[in-house]
Amino acid sequence: MKAKVFTFLGILLVMSMLLSACSGAATPAPTKAPRPTKAAAPTQPPAAKKGGVLRMLTWEGYAPETLVNKFTEQTGIKVEITYIGDNNELIAKMAATKGVGFDLVSPTLNYVVTAQQEFGIYQPIDMARVNTKLFNPTYLKSITEQASIDGKPYALPFVWGTTAMIVNTEKAPDAGKTYLDLCDPKYKDRVTYRLKYDTLYMFAYALGLDPSEAVKDEKSYRDVMYKVRDKLIECKPIVRTYWGSRQELEELVTKEEVWTGTSWDAIAWTLSVKDPKFKYVVPKEGAVGWYDTFAISAGAENLDAAYEWINFVMQPENAAVIINETGYQTASEGAAELASPELAKVVKESLPPEKMATIKWYFPLPPYARDIEAEVIEQVKAAKAD
Repeated sequence: MKAKVFTFLGILLVMSMLLSACSGAATPAPTKAPRPTKAAAPTQPPAAKKGGVLRMLTWEGYAPETLVNKFTEQTGIKVEITYIGDNNELIAKMAATKGVGFDLVSPTLNYVVTAQQEFGIYQPIDMARVNTKLFNPTYLKSITEQASIDGKPYALPFVWGTTAMIVNTEKAPDAGKTYLDLCDPKYKDRVTYRLKYDTLYMFAYALGLDPSEAVKDEKSYRDVMYKVRDKLIECKPIVRTYWGSRQELEELVTKEEVWTGTSWDAIAWTLSVKDPKFKYVVPKEGAVGWYDTFAISAGAENLDAAYEWINFVMQPENAAVIINETGYQTASEGAAELASPELAKVVKESLPPEKMATIKWYFPLPPYARDIEAEVIEQVKAAKAD
């Protein structure tokens, strides 16, 4: 079951991306410096230098070195970054210290409320300190409402994208019709996927199951995840390796060690621009969609720096750097107009309207669901590949 707010957000994102692709202006872009289509006036004057250190817990690519250097030059604030590979790692690091040691973090939306209710690791967003004019108003309203507890927002929208499959069309031209292609013996030792929650959801949908509905009941969710576990163990002899980072997947694909696998859209898009034989393919089951956020740590020691970074990075000329370097879209109003249009063609090809309409958005996870997923993942890892 996808909550109505997730469905509503999905429709809005579909409309936004399709309009952007058609105009050739608001699509993700390759890794290089942004090429503004028009002169970009600063959204606001440089902040007065304040010094101190900002400690972030975030995903690879969300704090590019060029932006970090620019931020430090403008504000005098140094930045220390700890990267995470999934949301369970983020939650574990935060829960261990009640957030002490970090100021600003980037949890995926569906983890915000449940993690806060269980561990108390975040603090409400002080909207008076946020330059809300920098945000797409629709995204801002939708995300803050979904991340609210007792009427107080605990997260702001930041970056969003989808996960489906990457295919080397020369080596595996028929792959990508279904996620079960990742179990096809003809691709033995040429398959990779991220052994995390997104892959669990993909295989659940491929098996005709609905994890977003089952998650409402612990027993039902366990039954669904155990069926997924059994399928992943059955498919394990086909898998060359499980990828864990963007760099690892890019190397596996470009060196042709693997021919198909799961992929975040931006990874496949940027590789496709460099070599069109690599395609982002959405199988019949649909991509899974996610939205990463800004959240303030309950143990933050430099609140000023956290809000400075949010207001800095959401300026369109700065958010465009993230789009260009990662390929992901952001919630910054106007950033897409300043990003390179070179991926418009591949985005339109891989995510036409009928594919966009099938996106399955991440759903809120109660604590028992996270425990079940972690158990299943460990059992798949431990299983022997016969």
